Amino acid sequence: MAFCTLLEWEADFPFDRYHQLNARAGDHDSLPEGCLARVVGPVETGARIMEVWQSDADAKRFSDKNSPLIAELQIPPPSRVAAFETSIFQTR
Repeated sequence: MAFCTLLEWEADFPFDRYHQLNARAGDHDSLPEGCLARVVGPVETGARIMEVWQSDADAKRFSDKNSPLIAELQIPPPSRVAAFETSIFQTR
């Protein structure tokens, strides 16, 4: 089954630095290896990022690879993180 990650920020989110992160990581114009879907958007008080991965190993590899850039760009840690194996993943 697919694996989903959900990151939530309850405060202002630096979308400019997030776009820099993706551009520098090479993940701005296409999904990273193992990522099936990505949804990113602002909410009332922050931001949400949801990604669907082929496996938890793909999600971990992506996280490990980008941790140094996240630190360098001073992107704040999410207020909440959830990760789970999906029961259903459908696309049109």
